[in-house]
Amino acid sequence: MADELSETEFSQVLANASLPLVEYTNYGFYVSIEHSAIGKARRVHPGATNLSGRFRDHCAGFIAFLEDDTLTLETFPLNGEPLPATFRDSEVQIVAVQ
Repeated sequence: MADELSETEFSQVLANASLPLVEYTNYGFYVSIEHSAIGKARRVHPGATNLSGRFRDHCAGFIAFLEDDTLTLETFPLNGEPLPATFRDSEVQIVAVQ
C-alpha cells in the first residue's frame, strides 16, 4: 500500500479511522476500518502475505482490501487449520516471510 499512501498518511488514517470492526469466521478474521482517505476504488494487496503472524503453534497470513473508504485486513491460517478466536487477542509476533 506504500504506493498509495505515505507512511505519514497511513499513520493519520489509522489514528483517525473509525473503530475497528472485527469479524471472526471460525477460520480466521476480518478487521475493517473506515476513513475517507482510503478511497472508493477496489484494490487488493496480496503483498501483505509477505508477513505472517505467529503465536504458539498458530501462523497466520494477511491480505489487505481497500474499497468504499474501507480498509479490511483478512487474517487467515497458513496451515489450513482454523485460527482460535483468541488468536487476535494474543501476543502475536509479526515476521517477514522469506
